[in-house]
Amino acid sequence: MCEMVNVRYDRVLEENVRVSNEEEDSVESDGANTAANEDSLESDNDKHSESASDDSLEHDPENDLENTPVNEDAVDVPVDRGRSRKRANPDAWKGNIQKRRRMRGQSYLGRKKNEFINKEQRKMEGRCLAESCQKSSKLHCTEIDEGTREEIFKYFWGKLDWKERKIYVKSLVEVSDVKRRRTEAVQSRRSASLCCFLCVNGRRLRVCQRMFLSTLGIKREESPEKTARVRVRTEEWDFLKSFLLKLPKVLLFQDVPGAFIQVNHLHSQYKQTCAANGIQPLSRQVFSNTFKELNLSLFHPKKDQCDTCCAFKAGNIEAAVWEEHCVKKDEARAEKDRDKQLANNTTLVACMDLQGLLLCPKLQASALYYKMKLGRQITFGMRVRGGGGGGGGVSANEFASCIVDYLETHPTYTEFILWSDGCGYQNRNLVLSNALLKFATERKKQVTQKYLQRGHTQMECDSVHSVIERKLRNRDVHVPAEYAAVIRGARSSPKPYELKYVDYSFFKDFSKVKICKSIRPGSKVGDPTVHDLRAVRYNVDGSMEFKLLHSDNWQPFTSPSLRKACVSVAPLYTSPQKIKALKFKHLQELKHVLPKDFHPFYDALDHE
Repeated sequence: MCEMVNVRYDRVLEENVRVSNEEEDSVESDGANTAANEDSLESDNDKHSESASDDSLEHDPENDLENTPVNEDAVDVPVDRGRSRKRANPDAWKGNIQKRRRMRGQSYLGRKKNEFINKEQRKMEGRCLAESCQKSSKLHCTEIDEGTREEIFKYFWGKLDWKERKIYVKSLVEVSDVKRRRTEAVQSRRSASLCCFLCVNGRRLRVCQRMFLSTLGIKREESPEKTARVRVRTEEWDFLKSFLLKLPKVLLFQDVPGAFIQVNHLHSQYKQTCAANGIQPLSRQVFSNTFKELNLSLFHPKKDQCDTCCAFKAGNIEAAVWEEHCVKKDEARAEKDRDKQLANNTTLVACMDLQGLLLCPKLQASALYYKMKLGRQITFGMRVRGGGGGGGGVSANEFASCIVDYLETHPTYTEFILWSDGCGYQNRNLVLSNALLKFATERKKQVTQKYLQRGHTQMECDSVHSVIERKLRNRDVHVPAEYAAVIRGARSSPKPYELKYVDYSFFKDFSKVKICKSIRPGSKVGDPTVHDLRAVRYNVDGSMEFKLLHSDNWQPFTSPSLRKACVSVAPLYTSPQKIKALKFKHLQELKHVLPKDFHPFYDALDHE
């Protein structure tokens, strides 16, 4: 009933009506009171219906609080209302009240940023008094009196909401092409002509825009004020780029005091650097956008951290030992950066590393965790080479065969600089040295091996490892040949990885080559050993030189005289290598989790 007459809901009134309905058996004793209540309710409803028709169609809680009907003649009957609850009434919220007042064209409290502004109510402006409108036969501004304009204004702001007003205005405005230009400019800001109308007694009378806008109490559409953008100066921009590009390419906690765990920490360091150089620091948002545009990210080491640095952090070694370790690390990185600048059409600079053994089959089945599997070794230089399993092992001959084959596929270069870690059986051994020395003397090429400091062997080829590992994640591999397709497809731009899939016939036996007797720098107790080597150079004339520090000068080896005779290199294997009987047994047991199409491959494996 309250909703029908558009009055405020009153709980007291509801309880009185409910009590009167429950006591129908005592109508005779309470009849007078009930009649009085109904008469009071009807009179109040009539009053509110009249006030609602004068105002807009929407209900204003502010104006109706005092006029809410209260039944003063009702009998005060105690009623158990239970637990009282505070119910949300969105109509009484201050924000919604101001929205409704604004929609009705009344004065309201607006907000601009953090300030409150009093907005005046909508008013109908004065009529159009232009002589051109009075003389025009197309415009009917003079035919509309003030009373009609007032009715249109009240209907527009009292009966319609925002969506209805937009439809109302669009229905009274016709858009047409411009028939006559009043400017000689080639490009005019006027793109269309607007014909405005007002409805008077069911007729559409065309009026001028001023008359149309003033009658409805609206204004022309105005674009919001545009705040001037603060342009970043070139000096500040260049300083930010130089700051980011000067950061170490691999941020480890042992490289800088206090690791950059988040970009916020890096931005704080940037602001301190700006303050020291008298530069205005850029905002956090500009810093983050530039950080992403340069394709940078923070590196957080999780494994394979330097043992020396971890021991120093734990307080188990002296500071002098750690400082010497850091000097060697910085020298190696600086030397590698200088070598990268030397790369040209005659000098090839490459880095190489062993990713590890890729096991096959690679499935999600739990049975694989307890069985022996085939292994495929992957060596990375500028190309990718795959081998292992029944093809070869992981001795120095296999690595020397891959490195020499890579050098032979680049005959146009006269000098090679190879960077790697200091792993003994892979990169720093007599077998590999004899193989490289033989290549240098026979091909008339100079080959230089350089080693990074232990614990800090991050290289550019590590990105290849990461790309392939992500490609292999959650992927099943049934036979070793499937690794080749995965590795080739791991990168698409600028071009796929170049993979060379080898078998047992690819590997050579360089252990029979005895050109060099030893690569140890000294011969007495206490002299430097092979692990102290930082660089080895193989010259065209068959001589060898070494460095114990990258900043030192080249020194010749003091080993006994070297044999100059050329020795032919025989194949390392004459047939595929047999796997152990236990491994073959385990592979046969894994066939029940493999598709049947791959069973013949595992049945044909040579085994002991």
